[in-house]
Amino acid sequence: MNSYRYRITVEKLADAQGDPVAGQSLSFYTANHDDILAIVNRLQTQLPFAAGTAASLGVGMKLISEVALIHHDNPLFADIRPVLMSFIQQLKQLPVSGA
Repeated sequence: MNSYRYRITVEKLADAQGDPVAGQSLSFYTANHDDILAIVNRLQTQLPFAAGTAASLGVGMKLISEVALIHHDNPLFADIRPVLMSFIQQLKQLPVSGA
């Protein structure tokens, strides 16, 4: 399967009380069969959410769905897979912006 390659980085900016935090981050490489950036752009134009919220949804959904796809035989994903696939189909059916 052809894959897009990504570096995902999460940097903690503040703790739960809102106090600034410096130097705490997580970075890793991953692959996905979809263009995550194109999906995020589409969600940002189609959903009534702030751009960051749509980005969180798009990136999160693509990361978990790719792991569930790769490990489709793992029972850990048995309960979530049908709901996840249904939700992704709903996202795909959103009307195109400007239509």
